[in-house]
Amino acid sequence: MPSNKMDKSDKPEVMDNVKVVVRCRPLNQKERSMGHKQAVSVDENRGTITVNKLETTHEPPKTFTFDTVFGPDSKQLDVYNLTARPIIDSVLEGYNGTIFAYGQTGTGKTFTMEGVRAVPELRGIIPNSFAHVFGHIAKAEGDTRFLVRVSYLEIYNEEVRDLLGKDQMQRLEVKERPDVGVYIKDLSGYVVNNADDMDRIMTMGHKNRKDSHKAFIRVLSIRIHDRTVYTICQTPPHKIGF
Repeated sequence: MPSNKMDKSDKPEVMDNVKVVVRCRPLNQKERSMGHKQAVSVDENRGTITVNKLETTHEPPKTFTFDTVFGPDSKQLDVYNLTARPIIDSVLEGYNGTIFAYGQTGTGKTFTMEGVRAVPELRGIIPNSFAHVFGHIAKAEGDTRFLVRVSYLEIYNEEVRDLLGKDQMQRLEVKERPDVGVYIKDLSGYVVNNADDMDRIMTMGHKNRKDSHKAFIRVLSIRIHDRTVYTICQTPPHKIGF
């Protein structure tokens, strides 16, 4: 993911490596009513997160540096443009890309990845990527034709389920072949024509997922011309150390 240590008008440089982005959420209403205070400070220009021990004044704060950091007042679209957009642009050119959200329960993973789909300014990375993909297709020139196929799976307790499959009791197998690489045997796929179709697929998959308070990974994979365009991994709320 690109660093936001740049002027927001500049086009971020895309690099082929893993980047770590940290987003700090604001205090919620319950935390404010209980008198809690923000324990971290964010410096978006330097890309640093400083953790303060509020209960002990003698211990110095600890500062950590990441590729990109976002403070409590960050906007959904800014997060998408600075972190996800360059990845989607790259994978639309044929490269593999993954966006993975990880954190403890209540840290804001679902809001960052999904957001509120009915409110444009609150949409997360996944619905914004839907619009991005089909916006790119709409602008394609010449005789370029696209076939977009969507799969949606869940990895839960080391078992793989097809969230779009008819048999939700079926457990799928992870396979590998020299010609296609790693794949999920018998994973279903749906051809979609626009962002609304993808949104409906996502809603359908949500209904089949396991308890969202336990650890699992949901993977949304989009293929164009039988190659992976981009893959989004999301870890819904769970406790670290399960």
